[in-house]
Amino acid sequence: MPRLVRGESTLFGPPSTHHRFIPYLPAHLQLALSMAAHFMELANARPGDEGLGAVLDEAEQQARSGDPEWVKYALRVFLTHHPEGRRLSVPPLRERAPHQVLPSGRPEIPRKGNPGTPGAEVWLDYFREDTGLSEHLDTWQVLHPAAGVPDPEQPKRRLHQDRHGERLWYMNQQLLARYDTERLSFGMPRTVPLGDYASPINEGYDAELPGFASRPPGLSPRNLPGYSVTDHAMRRDRLFTAASSGLLWQEETPVVIERLEQLANTAESNPGSVDGEAWVNPLGPYGSHHSLGHMLLGCLTAPQDKTGLPGVLVSPATAARDPLFYRWHRHVDDILDAWQSTHLPPYELSNGPQVLVRKWLGEGIYPAHQSPDILFCFIKDIPEAASPDFDGQRWGEATFGGDYWTSPPPSFRASTHALNTFMAQHPVRLPDGREVLKQHLDHEPFHYFFRVENLLPHEQTVTVRIYLAADAFAEDRRMWMEMDRFVHTLKPSERAVIFRPASLASVVHERGWPAKLLLPRGRREGMLFRFMVLITGWEQEPTGEELADTREPGYPFNRPVPPGQRIADMLTLSHLATRNIWIHHVTP
Repeated sequence: MPRLVRGESTLFGPPSTHHRFIPYLPAHLQLALSMAAHFMELANARPGDEGLGAVLDEAEQQARSGDPEWVKYALRVFLTHHPEGRRLSVPPLRERAPHQVLPSGRPEIPRKGNPGTPGAEVWLDYFREDTGLSEHLDTWQVLHPAAGVPDPEQPKRRLHQDRHGERLWYMNQQLLARYDTERLSFGMPRTVPLGDYASPINEGYDAELPGFASRPPGLSPRNLPGYSVTDHAMRRDRLFTAASSGLLWQEETPVVIERLEQLANTAESNPGSVDGEAWVNPLGPYGSHHSLGHMLLGCLTAPQDKTGLPGVLVSPATAARDPLFYRWHRHVDDILDAWQSTHLPPYELSNGPQVLVRKWLGEGIYPAHQSPDILFCFIKDIPEAASPDFDGQRWGEATFGGDYWTSPPPSFRASTHALNTFMAQHPVRLPDGREVLKQHLDHEPFHYFFRVENLLPHEQTVTVRIYLAADAFAEDRRMWMEMDRFVHTLKPSERAVIFRPASLASVVHERGWPAKLLLPRGRREGMLFRFMVLITGWEQEPTGEELADTREPGYPFNRPVPPGQRIADMLTLSHLATRNIWIHHVTP
């Protein structure tokens, strides 16, 4: 297996038989994408099976002459983005690289211990080492390479996806919200950002995976060949200054930051960086702060370690296993949030569609977060729900609409005020035929039902947005987790019951979040959460051919709340409602 040999060419030069492929390094990524472009040219020259065969033959030959990992990455880019390549499927991570999803099997400290001690991180191993989470982050790097995707029609040209940096920021912010919510379920404190590059790091981690070294606790970041901790701190300070001032600099010229995308691209960095062509240079004015942070922490192994192997942070498929992944990304998120909090005006949410989601059924003062129009039902409690002919929309209308429109949730036998999670197991099959059982978080299947009244005498097409936050975090906009987003058409003056299976969540099917991690863990005795339903209008693409969500990622929680207000104050809006729900972690 190629090692991370401690030499300057390893960090800033191309991978070779001695230098393993690391997609966080621009030179490595550029080489892999050039190979993906070559695969596309082969497929274009001979369409059909002949071209695919030529691509596979070339990939096999290239893998024999260097680190096969960069060839595998290039092949996955081809299979994902080229029309001919999409005829073939990419096996899931647990099949193509089972050794990368094995559980670390670290001994767990007693739950009666202090949840603030570093050793308590082992309680969250089930989340950080989740197979679906590893797949999600590994796939992201193929779907959205920092350097752009070769154009299938003109492979030498790169296509740079709109809002790439902003979407990467949002994906990581949502992951941080989920991780800190999992920590809360154990009474653990929020993730502490790793912004001090000189202090010892208490968290150690040993993934017990082949090809990766462990990191003992108590180490401080150290210089890499050609790139020092001081170099990194200098770029950190420049980014924080940009976030505070609202200005990036191109040599002697100030550039006003008008969108988060500009700062996010520069922090990553990618071709959208303010550094321009110098985005690939780690020693450029702003460098590659996010990616080189992975490298500084990923190379932080024991001084006596002579293997040349890095830690799991250098690989997208394994990085999220390490507690430092979350501390590092909390630090990066703090930089971007500093600009959002300072320079973005709050949204004006009062101009939403003319619809009503009720807060309470009675008159006068009502309890907060008890909307009767947000209903949850376990699938097991709905008659015939398991039948392939089950019509959830019709059942919901008959059960919650019509004569039952003014009935509160407790009056419905199928309605529940609590959701359940539990631990399950799945096998990881190794090449030698052995199977290793690995635990994962799961939840009891459920459906949503929403009651929404159209206040206008004409049809309205709206977007239904569902969010979730732990009650303890409900006033922190960065801790609201997007659950789902879908389009629905309301008939004129209709009192509609909207049926939505949780299994169709857009966060899973559009953003790639693991379906089994849809709900946070909760606690055995129950943990209080707050669901929010926000109804917004929808907009069309310029062609008018399809629906599109043109709002910024993270809407409406990517901007500060108006001065003097709280998130709870949004409840005055008719098109928004919240409901408290308990999540219990149960033993099956």
